[in-house]
Amino acid sequence: MSQREQAELFRRMHRERPILVLPNAWDVTSAQLLAAIPGCRALATSSAAVARSLGYEDGEQAPRDAMVAAAERISAAVDLPVTADLEAGYGDPVGTAAAAWAAGLVGINFEDSPGDRLLPVAEQVAHIAAIRDAVPDLVLNARVDVFLNGSADVAEAIARGNAYLRAGADCIYPILCPPAAIGRLAEGIGGPVNVLAEQGVPGPAELQALGVSRLTWGGGLARSAYAEAVRIVTDALGRPGRRRAVSGG
Repeated sequence: MSQREQAELFRRMHRERPILVLPNAWDVTSAQLLAAIPGCRALATSSAAVARSLGYEDGEQAPRDAMVAAAERISAAVDLPVTADLEAGYGDPVGTAAAAWAAGLVGINFEDSPGDRLLPVAEQVAHIAAIRDAVPDLVLNARVDVFLNGSADVAEAIARGNAYLRAGADCIYPILCPPAAIGRLAEGIGGPVNVLAEQGVPGPAELQALGVSRLTWGGGLARSAYAEAVRIVTDALGRPGRRRAVSGG
């Protein structure tokens, strides 16, 4: 299957049932393990998890080329469509989108709050339209960051989402949306909606019933993996076994 065909397949997954359950990998091994799970149809990366695996923090602290290269390695290691979280485009949204496509990725996440500053709608719309013109086959998941700083303005999130769809986005991602507002967001946004799996968020079947098209974990899977490793070692260090006798000279 060509990259263009993979991208079109991935795009269709957002508009057909069942809900697209999209695990977030952070390196080749995690990607291969997740891709092998029966029912897994595509993968995403997590900007936070990938950046931390490279020794950086989230928030465009890692170099763009390193983030794209990591996503390229993940994409090359699996046979599924892979979309990459490339934050707000690292100061060059169109160039970043083009680099993602050149790396074999079929989609990207694109945030509207670079440096924690929520961009004016018109400015983000212009970025999305430019990406769509430059890389027409790329599946664009436009993140809406209205709720990141504690705002509860569902109406603004809906308005931004619809503006981004009109500009050429394929899916809208109102990150950290209040669980009670998910149904209203899915109803009010005139296209596929991505929800982040976190405490209080319903499971896939209920989200699908609410009209949600895509479920992701962000950096949550990597955090869970690291937390489990810490738990195992903490448990071992807290209950050390007897030392074995050493034989031989």
